[in-house]
Amino acid sequence: MLTLALRLGKTLNEISDQVSAEELFLWQAFDRESPLGDQRGDVLAAIIAAASFQAQGAKVSALDLMPVWAGERIDVDEQEEGEDLLKNYLTERAGIQQKR
Repeated sequence: MLTLALRLGKTLNEISDQVSAEELFLWQAFDRESPLGDQRGDVLAAIIAAASFQAQGAKVSALDLMPVWAGERIDVDEQEEGEDLLKNYLTERAGIQQKR
């Protein structure tokens, strides 16, 4: 319900006073089909970024580009390996473009 309040620009009290239980159920059903939260934006941005990188030859997936939020565990070794791969790829691409 907090996400709905944020999207509608209302407080929880305003929603409980102004929105019927039936309408809240409809919003919940809609949210299951088409999420209202910011996570959907993160997924869409990751898909677009992955497509852009893949078009340039990078071996990445949208999951590789999803942000990690507080509470999620980060594998430090995997993160460092990913940083090294990205750095090497960008350095290589910069070298190729400078030669042209």
